[in-house]
Amino acid sequence: MREFNTFERRRTDRLALDAAGLADFAPDLKIVNVGPRGIEIETSERLMVGAEYDFQVQSGPDSVPVRGCVVWSRLDRTVHAHDGDILPIYRAGVEAASASIPGLERMLERMGTQLS
Repeated sequence: MREFNTFERRRTDRLALDAAGLADFAPDLKIVNVGPRGIEIETSERLMVGAEYDFQVQSGPDSVPVRGCVVWSRLDRTVHAHDGDILPIYRAGVEAASASIPGLERMLERMGTQLS
């Protein structure tokens, strides 16, 4: 069986930003990187491939609402919680819905980022 690299399918670059994520479905949502058409996120909540989620990306004074579809999701690692429990940490690639793309592009432009 051939292993498929999801990163080869990207049509645009992504940038690691100092950004936070806010979502009702994942109180610990972390933004790993952002591009004008997609976002890589990290959370202890397992996200389902093909499902759509709504969340906010905040970077400095900018806050962009994003709706996106999970195109890949995998268990990245586990961490020890303060109470001794072991928590899973998942990473997921989210393809931004067309209505979310202009907001992401504006946020990246304001940060002086030139992505192709």
